[in-house]
Amino acid sequence: MSFSKYIKLAFFISLLSPALVLAELPSVRVVVSGLSPAAGTVEVSLFDSAETFMIEPSLQQSGTAGEDGSFETEFVSLADGEYAVIVVHDANDNGELDSGFLGFGGESYGYSNNVRPWFGRPDFEDVKIMVDQPGTLVEIDLK
Repeated sequence: MSFSKYIKLAFFISLLSPALVLAELPSVRVVVSGLSPAAGTVEVSLFDSAETFMIEPSLQQSGTAGEDGSFETEFVSLADGEYAVIVVHDANDNGELDSGFLGFGGESYGYSNNVRPWFGRPDFEDVKIMVDQPGTLVEIDLK
């Protein structure tokens, strides 16, 4: 093989290397179901510690609810560790989480592990998930 072919091969391999490394890093795939109505914006927040939980997400993604009442997103290239996910469905796209009568029955929200606290907010310990591999699946049902 000629020297120029070695150079071309090395260049091609160097282009593939970052993609191969990123494909092996931990990630979280969030699948949300039960969005009703199947309209509006879905915001998914990822928290990486108890200290920042429900205060400052480490990452956020948003998108439009699907016609079937579902939404999917993925957080990639994460460090190994414990994380928590919160989903908020802004069904009327007004940029706020609307509450209904006495604070109940407004727009929907959910937590990883499908935790549904009776009163107040859950603790990080209740909703945390371990992320140490690619494609860690988190399913949140807002029904």
